[in-house]
Amino acid sequence: MIRSGMSVTLPRLGDRDLRRPSAQDLAQSDGSYLQYFTGGADIRRRAPRKPIISDVFIVPSAFRVNDAEAAAFPDWGEVATPQALAEHYETHSRAMFEQSDLLFCPSQAVMDDVATYGAQYAQKCRLVPYGASLSNAGGTPEPGRVLFCGSLHLRKGVQYIRAAADMLRDSHPHIRFVMAGGATATMRAKLSAPNIEVLGHLGKADLMREFGRADLFLFPSLAEGAAGSVLEAMASGLPIVGTRAGGVDFSDGESGIVVPPRDPNAIADAVVRICDNRGLRDRMAQSVVREAEHYSLAAWETRFIGAIRDAF
Repeated sequence: MIRSGMSVTLPRLGDRDLRRPSAQDLAQSDGSYLQYFTGGADIRRRAPRKPIISDVFIVPSAFRVNDAEAAAFPDWGEVATPQALAEHYETHSRAMFEQSDLLFCPSQAVMDDVATYGAQYAQKCRLVPYGASLSNAGGTPEPGRVLFCGSLHLRKGVQYIRAAADMLRDSHPHIRFVMAGGATATMRAKLSAPNIEVLGHLGKADLMREFGRADLFLFPSLAEGAAGSVLEAMASGLPIVGTRAGGVDFSDGESGIVVPPRDPNAIADAVVRICDNRGLRDRMAQSVVREAEHYSLAAWETRFIGAIRDAF
């Protein structure tokens, strides 16, 4: 347990505003909590006996996932990570694993990915799911309106949404895939189809309206930490069709349907199963709202403080 008055050094993040903790900061704190070990090597050198907790906010192998998809879909406009940058990612991740005392992971997907780097690192992991400021979007769901929200990149699995849309275009013309998020001209062209609508980047108000219109939320991402858009969709009462790699461990069969990564057949089947069974869709909508409470800011605060207490 921590003692009364415990303090943790929390450097601000970002290339321009990272604050290097002063000697006094480090002396007076019980330890440091860092986003993906930002500034960690310096802190470890200056305060070698103080514990460091690193927040692993994305699966460490995300860049390799991106590279694999860029190779598999070479005409979709994305390229592999430059070698120097890939080496930097690997070096930084391994330094984080070695020098951090604990690794806070927002989802099981992150914990599983860390474990691939070594069992000794998996032992440092603690599951601490994020929270979000959640509110119900309201509105009236339009049957068959399937919403994706996020940047339109191969890592998000949009190429598999396109494949699923092609499968359903003739047999289920009432199902429409709506995609909100920034996209390159090449990506827009690749996603162009009669039953796909690419909205582009939306402001908060427009996005909330889309949550209100949607029948379900589709997020077949291949590598995340914990997708905030999934949490917003859950709070809006949208059943989820997504991968575990999407980073939110919703209840399969109750709040939505978990699909394997890179599987357009499973995506198509899950979408049809929910959209064409209104009773099932309504039950899942009720379940997902209840489950969203687990990801409220208040719930996150309780988890986070408890995990910090356990760490010290």
